[in-house]
Amino acid sequence: MPLRSSFRSQAPNSNAPGAVQVWVGARPRRLGRWLGVLLALASLGGGLALLGLSFRLGLRLMLDPTALPQVLARLQRSQQVALPPATSLEDLRQQALAAQQRLGELLPLGTSEADDSRTLLVPVLEADSEAIVSLTLLQGTGRDDELSAIASLTIPPLSKDLVLAPWLNNSQAPTAAPSSFTFNQVVTLPAPPVATDGVWLTLAGTWQQQGLTLRYGHLVHYDPQNQRLELLKPWSSPTNRPPQWADLDGDGPSDLVIDETIGLEPALQGWQVIAGDTPRLQTVSWVRVPGNAGAQASAYQQALRLARSGLWSLAATSLTDLKAALAEGWTPAAEAQLRLAERHAAITQQQANQDWSTPTQQVMALLIDGRWEAALTQVEANPDLLPTLINRLATDRGRMWNRISAAAARPAPEPAVYVWGGLALKAQQNQPTSLDGATQDWLTRQPVPAATRQRLNRMLIALASSQSQTSASARASEKNSATNQEAIAPAQTTGTGAIAIAPLEVIIGEARPIPAPQAGYAAPGQTLDPSLGQWYAVELRAAQQNQTWQQSSLSVSSEVTPAALWPVVQPAAQAAPQVLRWVTPTTGIPAPLTIRGLRLTDGIPTLLATGPTVTTSALPPLVFSQGALTWLDASQRQRPDAQAILTPVGAALFGNQPLPTELAGTLTNLAQHSLDLTGNGQPERVLTWSEAAQAQLAQWQVPVDQSFPKTVIVTSSNQVIYNDLFNPQTVVALTNPTLGGPMGLLVHRAEGYTLLIWNATSNRFE
Repeated sequence: MPLRSSFRSQAPNSNAPGAVQVWVGARPRRLGRWLGVLLALASLGGGLALLGLSFRLGLRLMLDPTALPQVLARLQRSQQVALPPATSLEDLRQQALAAQQRLGELLPLGTSEADDSRTLLVPVLEADSEAIVSLTLLQGTGRDDELSAIASLTIPPLSKDLVLAPWLNNSQAPTAAPSSFTFNQVVTLPAPPVATDGVWLTLAGTWQQQGLTLRYGHLVHYDPQNQRLELLKPWSSPTNRPPQWADLDGDGPSDLVIDETIGLEPALQGWQVIAGDTPRLQTVSWVRVPGNAGAQASAYQQALRLARSGLWSLAATSLTDLKAALAEGWTPAAEAQLRLAERHAAITQQQANQDWSTPTQQVMALLIDGRWEAALTQVEANPDLLPTLINRLATDRGRMWNRISAAAARPAPEPAVYVWGGLALKAQQNQPTSLDGATQDWLTRQPVPAATRQRLNRMLIALASSQSQTSASARASEKNSATNQEAIAPAQTTGTGAIAIAPLEVIIGEARPIPAPQAGYAAPGQTLDPSLGQWYAVELRAAQQNQTWQQSSLSVSSEVTPAALWPVVQPAAQAAPQVLRWVTPTTGIPAPLTIRGLRLTDGIPTLLATGPTVTTSALPPLVFSQGALTWLDASQRQRPDAQAILTPVGAALFGNQPLPTELAGTLTNLAQHSLDLTGNGQPERVLTWSEAAQAQLAQWQVPVDQSFPKTVIVTSSNQVIYNDLFNPQTVVALTNPTLGGPMGLLVHRAEGYTLLIWNATSNRFE
């Protein structure tokens, strides 16, 4: 499995995109017998300390698929530095002046009742740009010139990937954004209605482009008891709204909500504030089932799928029912999911109920709220809306399709949802590359009533009629500009294969350090300059096109030129690619990667990129688009029901041979995560084998492969659908379920990384 305690590839709260189970623990080292007892104890103590540090890093790498930007922010932040107590305010002014900086306005943080001393915060600004470069704590009594600086915190700018994270997989992403975003304000947040320790502030900035005002920032916490400043999490709001206090977990309004909404799709990021020496912000996840849902685990997974798919009203209703069913088993994390779903649902319901200036917006608002029949009735009354709606569905990046497929998977779905499914498939078929055969066959496999099929046929006939009228108008227009069209035609057919290939939305690849390339295609605005840093050749291992994962590398005709292929690669190249540097065989740290061009060899593209230097490790550097991968959350591990899995796991290990009496005890000590990997609404058990458990198997003469960690996946009906105990491979990550479809397993083998995709026909990952 991947990062040993969670899937190895992730790094969200960790700071790598989501560790997936297994994948985070570190391996204990056996001491040689010749060492003395004292030396053994000393080495063991040091090893435990290192293990704890590695494990903590690994955990951060796998907490939440949406938290990679938070991870990157923590990697680039500086710790507070203590200053000599004699550093006065005037000394600070002179230091800033010498560095071509200046002091900003003093911000009061409070007064001590014990000694009547006051504490202030002063931002240090670049004199030219007015960007905040550091924050300094001042303390003293009396006049300002008697204040002394006691500590300073360096403030790095936010990367483009962090600030534009709300646009991940969104076709409306801003263009020409700067590579980094600086802050020009430090603002005290309103005190939360429920008292919390310390003072909450945020660094803030805004960026404007083509009518968009993007507000972004970085939360800061001041601990007066320890006189400490701490950078917490970055945030970004396309709606130009600062963080708002809210009561998400039922423990009072001491949680935070960030509005990341773009267009009609509501997107609210929720953070539970977890008290501690330094407050911790825990993201409200739509992947994890909080605690042990027991017999309700399957229903809970289905409710989370509704939330991930954007069916907020249904998700909120399902979670409300689960709250009553789980009673005392309902947790604050579950309450946060329910209340955040209700906030989303309130927005979609309000949008669906309001009057819109255009009929198309009205229909889209109804669809987003899951009102399939109401939306269909409006289109049937005005078929002229169909071409525009089809275009909207074609550029939807799969959001509406996820909503449709989730609604159709519910018991007794509304018949109109099938009509919208057929229209969505038609929209995708109009794209350069149609959906794969399994998805095209979706409608055939649904229990669609005959009357509903007739409604769909009428819609398709009306669409064809409208499109034929549009084509006739277009042909008449083309006659008037035939000469120009003939001149343009050769450019459109140069690199024919490139035009017919659907764009790569997200990618997974393997990086190989190389010298600066002497030849290759540089993308527009890029160069292959050796001075840009460490160069990498990135071999594609998987990519998503039209919301469908494709295995192996992209292959094109030998006639296609790199320049013609670049538009296919460009969306993924701009989707915040990351390179994961492995610190140990089970933990890694992500860093931004810049794709600057490509080269073609026999029709196989290799991406050319620059990034930080990585050290040699057991696994090659992993490249992935931000949000493409996720990992298991080590804090959500469960203890398996050994009796339930004893028969299927025992058969996989020992065949028809008698099972060791100790096997049940060994299974009890495995780490289990429950999640829906196959997309059928039923949670699978993901079992991670520790080294001790693997060693026990070896003692029973089971020929277990020695690579580590190892994973076994068992369905809710107790069938083993994945087992790498005997194969020289290990799971390192999962594909992000928010991208749609069943989750894939990213494994590492001797030949490199491979994505295993669930095949419902063969009932296995392949």
